[in-house]
Amino acid sequence: MPPPYVAHAQCRIIGEIHGQETVNVMHFVTNDQIQDEGALDTLLLQLATAMLACVIETLLPAVTQDWKCIQCDAKRIAPTPSDPIIATADAGSVGALGPASVSFAASLVSVRTGGGGKQGRGRIFLPPPGEAQTTASSIDPGTLALITAFLNCVAGKFMGTNATTPWRLGILSNKHRTSVGGTYDNSFREATSLNPRQDLAVMRSRRKGHGA
Repeated sequence: MPPPYVAHAQCRIIGEIHGQETVNVMHFVTNDQIQDEGALDTLLLQLATAMLACVIETLLPAVTQDWKCIQCDAKRIAPTPSDPIIATADAGSVGALGPASVSFAASLVSVRTGGGGKQGRGRIFLPPPGEAQTTASSIDPGTLALITAFLNCVAGKFMGTNATTPWRLGILSNKHRTSVGGTYDNSFREATSLNPRQDLAVMRSRRKGHGA
């Protein structure tokens, strides 16, 4: 989907582990025409509900039972900001794997765009698997396959020419955007691959009593 883009949006997966909020922020673009605020709300709801469906159907089987999905929301960030549109998860939307002893462990996903430098890559820190699914700080192959199923769901809806929604996932470089000559359009690169990492990662801001 080439620029110029009609809209840039931010979609968040919001959950909770051990009473601590978790927030995954992802960036999207679309070239669908937006005639009015009602059309914008419909388009954002499509983004939020499509992401929530991937979370409920394919992410919950890959994460600890201590993580609960609360909602996905989406808002336009450019050319002008909008209020978020929320898709709420059903009560009891929790992970299917064993318990986790800490809130700050995470399953790491590398995002690639085919471009060089830091602007061309990103990371997503998903909720962790359970203790039983890790050995020597590595995620077991079966759980990696479950994480891959979630990433395939996201890719099918938001990546490539055959994506089933009008939104495309990518990396937005705020450093580039706020530099001289930077814009939302030239600071965004579409994602070309999502790759799970076997080594368990750490998201320090998810420690109890800290941020998300």
